[in-house]
Amino acid sequence: MIYVTVYMLLLCISVMLYRIVSKLSDIYDKVLAFNNFSTQAILLITAMSIILNNFFLLDIALLYASISFVSTIALMRLMLL
Repeated sequence: MIYVTVYMLLLCISVMLYRIVSKLSDIYDKVLAFNNFSTQAILLITAMSIILNNFFLLDIALLYASISFVSTIALMRLMLL
């Protein structure tokens, strides 16, 4: 069942990557897609940690989450100026 989750996350990540690089969406859609991409990447790292039974990857997921949060806040502050 966890493998189905990994495949669905990979599918959703590829859709978010398409939304980030497409020229049809505006900057706010791209920021939202980047935030969603980061969340799905964190979930993918966590799922791989469970599959591999290597809980060191959870530390990496937490670090990536904090960096993603700070970068999203900085980008939104930059857009408001």
